[in-house]
Amino acid sequence: MEELCAEWGDDARMNALFAPLRNKNVNPESWHSKIQFWLNIIEKWSEHHTVLIFDIGLLKKIFSRKGKSVQCLEDVIKEGVSTGRFASSDGHLQGLDSAHQSWGTWMLGLGTGAVKSVGSKLIGSSNPGTFTVIKTLNCTKENVLSDLLLEENYIECRHDVIIREEQVKRVLKSIQDEKSRDYLLQVLLADRKLVKFSTNNKNFYKIIHNSKNKQFDEIDQGLVRLKLSIQHLGDKIKDQEEKQEKEKENVKKWLKEGKRNSAKTCLKRLKRLEGSLSKLMDQQASLEHLFLELQSAENNKILMEAYETGLATMKTMVSPEMLEKSENTMFELAELIDVNKEISESLATQQVESENESLDEELENLIKDMEKETEKIKKPADDKSTEDVRTPDCNIDAALSQLDALNLDDLDPLIPTKIARKEAEIMPS
Repeated sequence: MEELCAEWGDDARMNALFAPLRNKNVNPESWHSKIQFWLNIIEKWSEHHTVLIFDIGLLKKIFSRKGKSVQCLEDVIKEGVSTGRFASSDGHLQGLDSAHQSWGTWMLGLGTGAVKSVGSKLIGSSNPGTFTVIKTLNCTKENVLSDLLLEENYIECRHDVIIREEQVKRVLKSIQDEKSRDYLLQVLLADRKLVKFSTNNKNFYKIIHNSKNKQFDEIDQGLVRLKLSIQHLGDKIKDQEEKQEKEKENVKKWLKEGKRNSAKTCLKRLKRLEGSLSKLMDQQASLEHLFLELQSAENNKILMEAYETGLATMKTMVSPEMLEKSENTMFELAELIDVNKEISESLATQQVESENESLDEELENLIKDMEKETEKIKKPADDKSTEDVRTPDCNIDAALSQLDALNLDDLDPLIPTKIARKEAEIMPS
């Protein structure tokens, strides 16, 4: 139990949870907390062990601790049923079955249920009944249905899966609790997920999965009986062949022993067996041919239904008026495309003209700039000093010879006359 409840080893906590419930009005939060604890742990236990049906006695046995049992399970179950987390096992079956009944059958069931309710109130009942956890039940139901759909279909040509009783029992064996297995089968039948059919002391189940046909109809019954007849003939043929081989051995045996009359008698029986075997094989071939024809008819029926569905859909989508509308639409669309093309060409022409004008103006500006640059660069040819200064590759020897020929007298400083007059005034006479 520790794997389902981490608090199971806490004595103080569990003693409080095992005690009877106090008045809800005194401490509503404590009351709800205690109820939710037991609802959650019962759900976990049911899911972990796949227990689909239980009573209060089983719960007291499962959740006993150190010789103590839970004192508030009746209130927990009552709250679980009222909130929809739990349900009475019989009540849940009746609810599933009534959902698939006709109006008259429902009224009859309603009256029967009222009589049962009044009777139980008058007589009284000490057994509160059994219950189920809705979440665990629905999850297990879907898993089992998925496994059943993987089983080999007894009638290959049918869209719905038809399986034998042995296959259903083999799948349900995954549930360890026997009562839960039986209850789940009842739930599947009440919910019309499985439909049962019996013939020749054999039970078959039809799995209803996303299908409108929720009955074992005449076609299903006919195909099942026909296949059973083919299998029965196959068993007879096998038995006849074994007898025939045995008589052949007897004929050889009597001939070896020299008992011709006994061998002759066995040979007569052998001939009769051969005649009977030939008839059985002819009958089997006829039934197999009929079965194949029914399979073909079933496929044709499915195809016809598909064609009819497609035709009805096409009629709702397509009408003769759409032809005229489509022609008008295409004509208007072509006109609009031509207008849009002309608009695009007009806009493109104006844009090219504007671009050409801007390009011409830019070229004129470039020409003017080039002429200005040319005038700045161009200098007079007789300006030698400037030419010498601007020419970086002048002759060094020529420059030295010019320096040697330079007259140094010309470099004496010139004193202005004003300075000479000042000196004359300062000197004494």
